Amino acid sequence: MPGTDSRRGPALPDAAGSASATTAGAALVDRDGVRVAADQQAVIDVLFDGQWVWSFHAGRDTRAAGKRRLASWPVNLRPFLRGTGHVTVRERFSEETLFDGDYAFDDSDHRVKIVDGQGRPLIVDKGGDMQCSFAERGQATVDALLDAVEDVLARMRGAGVDAFLAFGALLGAVRDGKFIPHDSDADVAYLSEHRSPVDVARESFALERVMIEAGYWTWRFSSADFKVIVPDPEGGRAIDVFAGFVVEDTFYLMPEVHSTTFRQEVILPLGEIELEGRKITAPADPEALLEITYGPHWRIPDPSFKFETPHRVRRRLDGWARGNNNNRQHWWPFYFGRSSAAVSDNPSPFAQWVHDQEPADAAIVDIGSGTGRDSLWFAREGHDVLGLDYIPAATERAGNLAEKDGLPARFQTFNLYDIRQILAMGGDLAHRAAPPILYGRFLIHALEDFGRHNLWRVAGMCLRRGGKFYLEFRTGLDAGVEKEFGEHFRKYLEPDVVVAEIEERGGQIEHREAGYGLAVYKNEDPHVCRLVATWKH
Repeated sequence: MPGTDSRRGPALPDAAGSASATTAGAALVDRDGVRVAADQQAVIDVLFDGQWVWSFHAGRDTRAAGKRRLASWPVNLRPFLRGTGHVTVRERFSEETLFDGDYAFDDSDHRVKIVDGQGRPLIVDKGGDMQCSFAERGQATVDALLDAVEDVLARMRGAGVDAFLAFGALLGAVRDGKFIPHDSDADVAYLSEHRSPVDVARESFALERVMIEAGYWTWRFSSADFKVIVPDPEGGRAIDVFAGFVVEDTFYLMPEVHSTTFRQEVILPLGEIELEGRKITAPADPEALLEITYGPHWRIPDPSFKFETPHRVRRRLDGWARGNNNNRQHWWPFYFGRSSAAVSDNPSPFAQWVHDQEPADAAIVDIGSGTGRDSLWFAREGHDVLGLDYIPAATERAGNLAEKDGLPARFQTFNLYDIRQILAMGGDLAHRAAPPILYGRFLIHALEDFGRHNLWRVAGMCLRRGGKFYLEFRTGLDAGVEKEFGEHFRKYLEPDVVVAEIEERGGQIEHREAGYGLAVYKNEDPHVCRLVATWKH
């Protein structure tokens, strides 16, 4: 077995004689990730200070890197890799240790701590998000989630659908009668009677309205699955609600499952299963549904499991239901974890510049309001503010601050990839007594093309009678430059491209400037473009 190995500096060389690679199949750890032997095919666990954090499959989740294969550090784990940490890499099922020692990820003198703001250990979940698992949560949190699961299932059945425990929650119940220790939420599903994807979508939205009317916060993944946010003593958990339906003799269970041999008797009539000492509604044959969901080896615990959905099935589900869930992998944990707490409360230079251009009583709609730093400052300066953001944790945080300080600002979730929300928001803003000022700082470079094009649609709907759209975004000259908040999805845009898109959609540019010194933040001075656009009356 490799001995303890302490390293510092740039990426490790692939040196078979190094202390961390003294046995065949041993692993190397460096700033890029974990490097395993080229022929390695096992499930690999990665631990920090003895605490399991992440698992990957050496054959599936790696890429060729010299004589080895590299499993890159998950994007949402990278911000935690500061200082020196004790890393253990081992095969899950053989428990063979492949690496065990300290590694210095940078020159800072503190120890790596992968914990949330309350000091609780975090893990990389199946979606790549950083989560506090059930193993680290108190009984009060488990009880609150179970109460909500029972309530959600009852309300769904009351709305006329056959709803039941599913996915990881069902898997834990069948295996051990408990939530899976490394899991972090609960899953329920229902079998729709509809055979048309359009009707399945309508039904899912109707069920979401039932949850909203019951007082729950919701967040939609697609037109056929959504998340119910459940308050609890430790900050809140979630229940994912997935549609199951049959189209042309194929059974689909959102978000990735399909079966051409499905029998209705697998689910109906509904039964019960014990979970954490409670009887919860379950499918008629839980084992059969779990085999459809996870395959024949579903009984073997594998935290690296990923759905391997055939391209034709994924394409069909994307076309029917998805297209409105882009890039949440970074922003969801950003606002639930400690990263957002590092954002300054002071207004951005762009916010101060916009304030100087507009009357003190101008109503402002901040699209992509994030932590609310600019929205709340606008409100303190006397503006009536509506803050819109993709992530419920962001709007909830900002809304609570506004309420606490008695500010004229309200916040709501808004998804630029959901055409229903685009049309609803555009219509609402268009019918205001006076057209608003739209504000989008560091917004459009965080969007896929579809989301950006929908943004222009909103602007075109609500600015025909006046008002302006203020935009600030990173340009191509900022690509490759180290960022204060690390690397995640950014689409660096050339100003000419953005201007052309706005003009093609009926807008005109009233002001344009680009350069450094406009958006200085701590040690970062990005190259940005500022635009002010209006739409034809």
